[in-house]
Amino acid sequence: MKSSKKYTTLLFGIVLGIGFQHVALKFKRFLSTSSSSSSSSTISSEDSINSSKNNSSTWTLIVTLTFQSKQDMEHIIQDWDVVSRHCEKHEPFLYHYKLGQSDSNPLMLHIVERYESKEKYLALHKHGEEFLKFRPKLKALQDSGRVTVEGFSFQELGYGFVR
Repeated sequence: MKSSKKYTTLLFGIVLGIGFQHVALKFKRFLSTSSSSSSSSTISSEDSINSSKNNSSTWTLIVTLTFQSKQDMEHIIQDWDVVSRHCEKHEPFLYHYKLGQSDSNPLMLHIVERYESKEKYLALHKHGEEFLKFRPKLKALQDSGRVTVEGFSFQELGYGFVR
């Protein structure tokens, strides 16, 4: 129950932040449109952000890693960074791959991953060269009780925006 509330709070924060950014962007565009052209004070449909990174097939995975030691966490961060750099170069279907440290627990990391589709995550990312090197290291820590891995995923609905 406690971790479910934590994920709900995290997801709410992400959605709320995206919403605020969206409103600010629309307002900024509205101001620039009305000051540059007095004949049109509305935001055109071209201004709505509807890129390939913001459609209903986009799939998001959020993973939380909670470590027992700082040393294990630092090793995983270094190994994950290698995976991240590889993904940036070789996985164009991976839109967002970010690692963050919890505000409330210095031994807790969160990973936010956004993919073109769940199918590409399963068929391509999980079989990527660097991921296949990384995953056994994390699994060994899990099996020894030195890290817990929790997560959730969701299918995006296509509302909101991504820059």
